[in-house]
Amino acid sequence: MDFVTFLIDLAQSGETPSWFFPLVALAIGGSIGWFVLPWSSDGMADEVAGLVGRHFGRRFRPLAVSAGTNFPELLLMLYALALGQWGGIANPLGSNFANIYLVVLIAPIWAQITGSGGGLMQLRREFHLVRKHVLMAVGLWLLSRFAMTGLVESNGSLFEWSAVQIPLAYCGGGVLFFLWWARRDQRKNPEIYAGDDGFQSSGRWPRLIFMLLILGASSALLNWLFLAGTELYKEDLSHLLGRSVFAYLHYFVGALVTSLPELTVAVRAFRRSTSSSANLALAGTSVSNATNLGIAMLGILLALLFQISGE
Repeated sequence: MDFVTFLIDLAQSGETPSWFFPLVALAIGGSIGWFVLPWSSDGMADEVAGLVGRHFGRRFRPLAVSAGTNFPELLLMLYALALGQWGGIANPLGSNFANIYLVVLIAPIWAQITGSGGGLMQLRREFHLVRKHVLMAVGLWLLSRFAMTGLVESNGSLFEWSAVQIPLAYCGGGVLFFLWWARRDQRKNPEIYAGDDGFQSSGRWPRLIFMLLILGASSALLNWLFLAGTELYKEDLSHLLGRSVFAYLHYFVGALVTSLPELTVAVRAFRRSTSSSANLALAGTSVSNATNLGIAMLGILLALLFQISGE
């Protein structure tokens, strides 16, 4: 018996109170989101920064680190697709909104409270960085919102080209525009990208692989909880979320959890009070949002390839 069936049977057996599943889901999901994902993603970012800096140069580190924090979204989506659920594509799309408020609002406040520098004062000093990264991030979020609407309206009954070509175009257009923007920004501001970003690791493959395994196990657990919750509360949740309950659980709840690594990296960067660290922190909006669109593109293409029709 798999873990999803075990939770459903236990919740419906009458041997446990009605609050059992919500409590278990909150305990497991909260622990993963608050402790496991930030810790493992921070360790992964450290190793990615070391490896990229060693092989490609320091100026590519902010882009690589910010893209690396999207690994939980990728794993959560791929695992959902492996279970025959296209709704996992909603996770990277939903993360684009969470990235903005977590990095621009929550991270500097938390850095201000818990650190000796940076935080809100740094946002004021580096407002030109805030403006360009946030404007790009908001544009990419709007594209992800349009893509999500298109996927839900297709109802996921059958992934055909005619149903998903517009969401796919939104995602692809956003990625291409970001790549042009990022290359232009790197050429205009090479000193910001090549400066001290606070990562010290030389890049160790064993630690990187270990962190990826932790992220993979966490992604599986979260999907199991979403599947069990969809089965147990589908009738009640459908009044609030419509027919695509599993997709919207990923879009709202899962996206918040998988965006916590961006928050962790941003808080760490804001505490350093340098332009390069502020650029790294704010890349958690623009770079991560573009990466999420790329992940969603991959998910749509995989769903088309394997004709995944489950919600």
